[in-house]
Amino acid sequence: MVSAEPGTNAGIEPRLLVINTEGNSVELLDASSLKQLAQLNVRAMPHEAAVDPRRQLAYVCITYEDGFYNHYENASHFLEVLSLDEFRHLRSIDLSPHWGPHGIALSPDLGTALITCESGGGELIAVDLGTETVVGSVSVGAHGPHWMALTPDGVKAYTANKEDPFVTVVDVASMTVTGRIDTPYGTEGIAASPDGSRVFVASQQSPHLYVVDVVSDRVEATIDVAEGPGAVTVTPDGRQVLFTTFNFPVWEDDPELGQGFFQTLDAKSLELGPRIAVGRFPLNVAASADSTTAYVSNYKDNTVSIIDLHALEVSTTMPVREGPHGIVHVETPVAHSPSARIVASDASN
Repeated sequence: MVSAEPGTNAGIEPRLLVINTEGNSVELLDASSLKQLAQLNVRAMPHEAAVDPRRQLAYVCITYEDGFYNHYENASHFLEVLSLDEFRHLRSIDLSPHWGPHGIALSPDLGTALITCESGGGELIAVDLGTETVVGSVSVGAHGPHWMALTPDGVKAYTANKEDPFVTVVDVASMTVTGRIDTPYGTEGIAASPDGSRVFVASQQSPHLYVVDVVSDRVEATIDVAEGPGAVTVTPDGRQVLFTTFNFPVWEDDPELGQGFFQTLDAKSLELGPRIAVGRFPLNVAASADSTTAYVSNYKDNTVSIIDLHALEVSTTMPVREGPHGIVHVETPVAHSPSARIVASDASN
């Protein structure tokens, strides 16, 4: 079902795509005001999304049929395909025998989707977006591969593994594991710099951010932060690393999730910016294409916050449907510009 204002697909302002896990829906918001432009109900428990601006499609991972990570009865094996110009569901891609899709990224030529899955003891799969079939898979050697990062040239993929003390490095062309990067407490958010030189990784159960050199695939710096970080992204200009903190403990049935925070890291000096209070369980973060604005999905508060990256303050917080999870910034109207630049989040829980 779609609800939309007349003519919203012909708008000229940047958009925000929000994936609501508990609301079983996808919302299209005005990126400046967070006013809802359209809403689409989808299959239960959607998590993450990636956008193909050339074909005006969104790919949404359906991770579970019920519950959440480590606490579910039935996993899902579907990738939903949505039309962005008409904002409607087109079809479902059955990923079987792979299941539990989480993080997703599209190759630079937009021909392949790389997706982390819980199946096979933890794996990374490749989906040909022309034939919409799985064409490759590789075990990442970890129980809980979560978010993933793809280098801008599409050569390497890195999986953040929630419950294992390493990040897995995958050569995309051959779909083979080429290394492991030691991260003692498991990892959550992960993002590559736009120049492809570094990968920034959030520790799952310790207050650290790791800075990984892409050439050596080794940790070159460890940044101490106030508490366990969660989601991570890098602004398109490469100057700032954006991350949230929520300390989500995977071993508790009903964890208490208090005040969440947003913070920046200068990508060159590695100096931290001030902590900015947002909502509870700020599960994901995205940046605008001009690198002036950050967007945070506050899962437990059912809100999205806008952060002004110049003033370093929250400028707007608006309610959305239940459990906002994945978040994608669409800079140019997808209905009229096949060359629109898309800045997408890399993430899921």
